[in-house]
Amino acid sequence: MSIYRYSARRILQIIPVLLGVFSLTFVMVHALPGNPVRIYLGLNPSQSLEQELLAEYGFNQPLWKQYLDYLWRLLHGNIGESFVRKEPVSELMLARLGPTVTLMGLSYAIALPSALLLGVYAAATHNELGDHVSRFFGLAGLSTPNFWLGLMLIFIMAYQFDVLPASGYVPFTQDPVASIKHLILPVITLATAQTATLMRMTRSSMVEELSKDYVQTARAYGLPERRILLKHAFRNALLPLVTIIGLQLSFLLDGSVVIEQIFAIPGMGRLGYNGLLQQDYGVIIGLNIFFAILFLIGVLITDLAYAYIDPRIRYD
Repeated sequence: MSIYRYSARRILQIIPVLLGVFSLTFVMVHALPGNPVRIYLGLNPSQSLEQELLAEYGFNQPLWKQYLDYLWRLLHGNIGESFVRKEPVSELMLARLGPTVTLMGLSYAIALPSALLLGVYAAATHNELGDHVSRFFGLAGLSTPNFWLGLMLIFIMAYQFDVLPASGYVPFTQDPVASIKHLILPVITLATAQTATLMRMTRSSMVEELSKDYVQTARAYGLPERRILLKHAFRNALLPLVTIIGLQLSFLLDGSVVIEQIFAIPGMGRLGYNGLLQQDYGVIIGLNIFFAILFLIGVLITDLAYAYIDPRIRYD
């Protein structure tokens, strides 16, 4: 099977997965106690107004009918409307896409090369001081919760030394300097756990490759150690790493929800958090579908990258 037919088949497999994501999300949000109308109207709402809004948005219909109506709108490209903000969910997501993509992109751009370099260095100095130090910081980064690290950075850098802003977001096109200052703390917070995870995986994979016979043979032939590390061992160690690198996208999406809330970044993660508190069904379902699509695209790219790294893999 060619890579093109394999890609087409995997893309078609995304459809039932997205249907499952939509179905589970729909059932879960409707299983929450109360309804968005009662939350929107507050305490002691007018019964007539509540019934009017329930009928207007179809919340008084049987659950199966609401499901089919929503699914029909999705099939026609309509994600839905935010009940709280009275705006299409697609427009709300598009307006908040920039901050989230910027935060995730910068975090990954820092985490990936840093983790690969530290992992290779730790493997090259196996059971030496450099390896022990790298493993310590990797374990510390992996064990530190994102929300706690973010709060500590705010306390130290914003309140104790007053060198960086505690929260907020400034578009780069509006003020590049202010934008960078506002992004430093959230990017460090989000990138720390990613760097630690990828570094530990890189080290483990490299240590395993360096212990194999072909590495010993290459050393016996007198090949430079740098060439053995980077051209031979590192290339073979990349295969298990590709899976982790692709799946880390889901952890970035999860982390962005917490980080955006802590640092008051008006991104999609914060939009989803507020939508969950307000039981804004359209926002919750729309964001879950969007995040699922991003995750599935990441998995597809990961699978296709296998062929480039290891030509022995065939798409059967």
